[in-house]
Amino acid sequence: MDEAKPPVVPILHPLDVVDAALLRGDVWSDEVRETMAWLGKNDKWAWFYSISARARLEVSMLIDAEGLCFVDWGTISRVGLNPPAGATIPFQVWTHTHPSGDSYWSYTDRETLAIASAARIIQKAIVLGRGQIKEANWSKTPLLDGLSEKGPLANWSNETVEYIALGKSPWEMEVEV
Repeated sequence: MDEAKPPVVPILHPLDVVDAALLRGDVWSDEVRETMAWLGKNDKWAWFYSISARARLEVSMLIDAEGLCFVDWGTISRVGLNPPAGATIPFQVWTHTHPSGDSYWSYTDRETLAIASAARIIQKAIVLGRGQIKEANWSKTPLLDGLSEKGPLANWSNETVEYIALGKSPWEMEVEV
């Protein structure tokens, strides 16, 4: 896996430019990464997920304490949490996708959250699946209904899965005056 890339400025690039990069398999292009950051920062999670599903790769987005966005791509079943050099912790949010599955905390996700809890480096985590979003929020004290009854996962809330629809295209919304 490549090292984490530098932060990107959230920019919604034209859809045809993003599509062309995806057709080339170039998920690392600035246009794709900046568009993913824009979709994430603007809570367009269904569209964020759809690009990941189209690329057939997991994608991760970290937003650091200063609001900088770091977008990282992995495999179909794994994207690492690569805290980039120069990022400021704690991270406001860590978002990642399960491009061929549901929204749930996998074994690998739980390990990542346990480490993040012990190090206190993430405040909120989001996992996106097919038309679904699941969140977890970190608490300084263990929760009665956390991801686990004890240990570091007890400090993470266990929110219910919410269903999300694509809705109106962000590219149409940007064009409207």
